[in-house]
Amino acid sequence: MDPEGTTVAAARRRRPLGLLLSLPLWCAPLALLPIACDPAGSESIARPYWPRSSHQAYGHSLAQARLSETALGREWLAAAERALASPVSVELAFAAEERFEAAAASAWGYGITGRAGQRLAVEVRATAAERVEIFVDLFRLDAGRPVHVASAAPSPPGAAVLAEQRIEWQVLEPTDYIVRVQPELLRTGTVQVTLRAEPLLAFPVTGLDTHAIQSGFGAERDGGARAHRGVDIFAARGTDAVAAVDGWVTRVDSTRRGGNVVWLQPIFGDLRLYYAHLDTQLVEAGQFVRRGDVIGKVGNTGNAATTPPHLHFGVYVRPAGRRGGATDPVFFLRASQ
Repeated sequence: MDPEGTTVAAARRRRPLGLLLSLPLWCAPLALLPIACDPAGSESIARPYWPRSSHQAYGHSLAQARLSETALGREWLAAAERALASPVSVELAFAAEERFEAAAASAWGYGITGRAGQRLAVEVRATAAERVEIFVDLFRLDAGRPVHVASAAPSPPGAAVLAEQRIEWQVLEPTDYIVRVQPELLRTGTVQVTLRAEPLLAFPVTGLDTHAIQSGFGAERDGGARAHRGVDIFAARGTDAVAAVDGWVTRVDSTRRGGNVVWLQPIFGDLRLYYAHLDTQLVEAGQFVRRGDVIGKVGNTGNAATTPPHLHFGVYVRPAGRRGGATDPVFFLRASQ
């Protein structure tokens, strides 16, 4: 083999590694990590690395700077794993203040149970003498294994102080979660952690609450031939029926059973909201509405003609890849059951 050719080939193999090690820490997540061989030749193919979260990007930057081979770097990675393996079980609402030191690696894991119809809110704020990055991640437990589902947005580049880190997550089915909070290395300070659950939906009739529900989910209909797949909220004719969440109007129709109906899809998907027996409809299919926008007026159209005016409100959960179906709306209108 030509010695010069061997030298050139070797240089080609060394060049990506040399470039990688010369990168500053902040741009390491943009490095070209996986190297694959081209089956048609001897050239290597560099593929871009896209981290799923700022925590993963930071861990990758430690590895690229060889800091993960130091005792403190190894401890930071181990602390992250311990937080997931042995979280502290807490009840919502929960608040804590945690202290971290520059000489040690810290991470905290909190195990929480999400109930159907809740919005989980995670808020973390740091107090430190200098800017510090705090990594906040949410994991769903799948057969006991933590699966990453969401992360707080990283701090804006150049920000002098760390803004509040926040995650909001919609729970459509009962699920156990772990919240992991971990500061970057070589910083000292405290973090205030707040975890709470909120109703996922606003009440769909203006001025009322769950006390106005007089016919619940699952009640018999047509002499037991079918079950009630929603709740009936009684109100004066013409009372505003409002969007329970931000979303799109997917259907405006008139049917024999529901009368004047409106279907609404929240922006996070996997859910459909059904408004029936409306006296009038005030939206059009394809329209985007905000939480609290009026979409119609309470009435008794359809098969409710012999009953006092009310809104039939239905919640249909439709997880990706599964059929799903009607769910008790009460779970979505209050934070806990």
